[in-house]
Amino acid sequence: MTEIAALLLKSAFACYLLSANLYLLHVAVRRPVLWRSAFGLVLTGFALHSACLGLRWYLAGYLPVTNLFSTLFFFSWALAATYLYFELRYRIHASGLFIMLLNLLLLGTALTRDTALRPLIPALDTPLFTLHIAFSFLGYAFFAMAFSIGVLYLVQKRLASRLLPELALLRQLNEESVFLGFCFFTLCMIFGSIWAYVAWGYYFSWNIKGLMSFLVWLFYGGMCHAKFVRRWQGTGYALLSIAGFAIVLFTYLGIGLLMSSNHPLD
Repeated sequence: MTEIAALLLKSAFACYLLSANLYLLHVAVRRPVLWRSAFGLVLTGFALHSACLGLRWYLAGYLPVTNLFSTLFFFSWALAATYLYFELRYRIHASGLFIMLLNLLLLGTALTRDTALRPLIPALDTPLFTLHIAFSFLGYAFFAMAFSIGVLYLVQKRLASRLLPELALLRQLNEESVFLGFCFFTLCMIFGSIWAYVAWGYYFSWNIKGLMSFLVWLFYGGMCHAKFVRRWQGTGYALLSIAGFAIVLFTYLGIGLLMSSNHPLD
């Protein structure tokens, strides 16, 4: 990675880190200037993060999401974009602290990995790959948001704190996160199937990564229906969001680190 890209990445991480600290301070002090400053830092960090992504994309000639560093990097970018969407729409303020901490964990882990840009293998050299990967991590980001909102819902139900949004709003945010994540992940599955057919002549491969991705899709598809079932609303939905993200993490990281797969990105 070039020195400019490295500087952009470290600057983005610094902005996210400062914003998380200001959000934490806002929880204790409750001053509007703190969350406004924190939000400004998130915007600045996201702009720097996007510039770094754009520069790496330009240098590589393709969307550089082909190894652990680049997937962590892109997952973090998608998560920051997801947070900004909910902040701008619902003004969740310090409630976004949890998702920002998760974002810092992803980006901080990425900073310790190999950042080299490598040539793209022929099977991945197609716009279908770009669409498949982009929609996949956007889906993951919304599932991560649902996970964090699910945790906040359980905390708020127990503590009834004025520092957190009302349960009704948290439930709405959780359901919207799951629905949007499911939509993006559906597009990921569609473009991934077309890509597989173009590259290898079949729409679905019975490898562990393909099977787990299909399980993720089924799980969140079921959650889109579960919100209409009374016994799964509220607490049940929050617990499902937490369980679902555990499946996502296993699909994303567990398979590549603990098992063998013939998926191109493992």
